[in-house]
Amino acid sequence: MKDHSGSMWITGRHPVEELLASATQRARKVLLSDAVSREVRAGFEKRAKELALPCLTCPRQEWERRTGEREGGGIAAEIAEYVYAEMEEWVSALPVTARVFLLDGITDPGNLGAILRSARGFGFDGVVLPADRSCPVTGAVFRASAGAAAHVPVMQVTNLVRAMERMQEAGFWLYAAEGTEGTELSAFVPAKRTAIVLGSEEKGIRRLARDRCDGAVRIPMAPGAESLNVSVAAGIIAYSIRKPLTSSVE
Repeated sequence: MKDHSGSMWITGRHPVEELLASATQRARKVLLSDAVSREVRAGFEKRAKELALPCLTCPRQEWERRTGEREGGGIAAEIAEYVYAEMEEWVSALPVTARVFLLDGITDPGNLGAILRSARGFGFDGVVLPADRSCPVTGAVFRASAGAAAHVPVMQVTNLVRAMERMQEAGFWLYAAEGTEGTELSAFVPAKRTAIVLGSEEKGIRRLARDRCDGAVRIPMAPGAESLNVSVAAGIIAYSIRKPLTSSVE
């Protein structure tokens, strides 16, 4: 959640632990409720000291007032803002074999968080999302990602189609994930650099973005079954096209 000053509270034990271990996201301070066990408090106090961060303890009611949250187990950390990766720097630093999600119109924080969690779990190299008609990375997204938002590079771009063009220039093949069209996922052979484009459940992928894709992939479903939730589909695709989990493939 953002407070009146524009900063953001990350809540929950695991998300805060991941934030404090991040190489790209920087906390301002840690805030703990006095309901947190002494052992857990000691662990966060030790980590905060290592990072030269203030670590404060307050009554539960005060913790809720300051963070605007009732969930999170009384554990929170404040960041000034979420730091997005810069597109050109990110592209230049990518390995030879890369996997990326491009999101077109994903507005639900829970879905975005779950996609980031799958991206991290299956070794994806980044997630690209547009600044308009898309959910940004918020405290709710951070929590839904179980802290993966602290580690997966996220690019927020002004023009998604231009970003797609830039990725194609960098050797990516782009595939739309669609319900009824394209190659079945079980038969799909990803290129060394592969990006999967996911659209909103309501409207799908916008036409300009779909026209920019090199092809499409689909998850076969049982007859009569409805389409999958976008974050569930992302998890299945991420597992299916993941890179070998060793550095020898680069």
